[in-house]
Amino acid sequence: MAFELRIRRDVAGEEVVSVDGAWDARGLNLSHWPGNRTPAQLTHELSTGIVLAFDRLDERERTRLVGDAKSVVNNHYDTDGVLALFAFLRPEEALKREKLLLDAAAAGDFFRAPSEAAIALDALIAAFADRDRSPIAARLAGLDGHARWELAARELVERLPALIDGGLEEHRALWQDAVASVARGRAELAHAAHDDLVHLDWSIWTARDVDAPFGPGRHALFGSTTRDRVLTLAPRREGTLCRFVVGTLSWFDGIVPRRLSRPELGMLAGRLNELEQCDPASAFAWRAQDTASPSPELWFGSEELEDFAEHNRALAPSRLAPSVIRRELGEALRRALVVPD
Repeated sequence: MAFELRIRRDVAGEEVVSVDGAWDARGLNLSHWPGNRTPAQLTHELSTGIVLAFDRLDERERTRLVGDAKSVVNNHYDTDGVLALFAFLRPEEALKREKLLLDAAAAGDFFRAPSEAAIALDALIAAFADRDRSPIAARLAGLDGHARWELAARELVERLPALIDGGLEEHRALWQDAVASVARGRAELAHAAHDDLVHLDWSIWTARDVDAPFGPGRHALFGSTTRDRVLTLAPRREGTLCRFVVGTLSWFDGIVPRRLSRPELGMLAGRLNELEQCDPASAFAWRAQDTASPSPELWFGSEELEDFAEHNRALAPSRLAPSVIRRELGEALRRALVVPD
């Protein structure tokens, strides 16, 4: 059966197969998002893994689960979503390339760095929907967000087998910076002091050299630990650069083992501002993103920071000592501690 690929905010009550995103669409849902309705036997930590499990079912069971749906739909654009669409529409091709698909989906959703090829494919998929950088930029011109995402996703579903089987090199300019960033970040982490607090699901890196560059990105950080919370402390002559990031493992469903409850980052920022003797409305202050978002961040610096930023360009030196910052974060993590059943 031929399915139409669509990326939509809603589907007006029609029956569809919805992948990756979870919303009130009727029909089969194959997603790891909170609130998903994925059949229990297909559960996986990634939506791409869920669809690959669906692909392994016998044809009769797949037909039964799909029902009357004629479209496969997502409500956003990212690597795991695009690869889940590909796996649904081209199952035989996807199953032959399962490892890289899962590695790239993990690079996208979990900020992991399992291989250079996974980082490259994740970066290339992101670039494909970029109005300026995409290999199909001329065709994206003038399209709104969802139409642009849909066109990029359709193009990738057709191109992915060739890209995976040797075609990445042709687009090196679109992913080489991402790969270099991970390598550079890992080198910086290798020279830092590292504490791994298993009971708090927390990894901490503290730079040893006050003059050496130290700004590892999310993929270097989460690619160097299995923990869901990471903290970087960079003592500088002017103060301490601090970045605390909560990973997506405590947000998505299907994660085994279940992750610990998150601390309330807004309250923590308030406490740190008190210790800093800093007005939260100042140009530089302790800031926090919404704790309920997929991967929120806490830092000292300016206010402007995009969600899921690879590098935090808003950092400024805090007057608080690294030991004080560690203590306050540790206490917040312990207060939030609820041991999973």
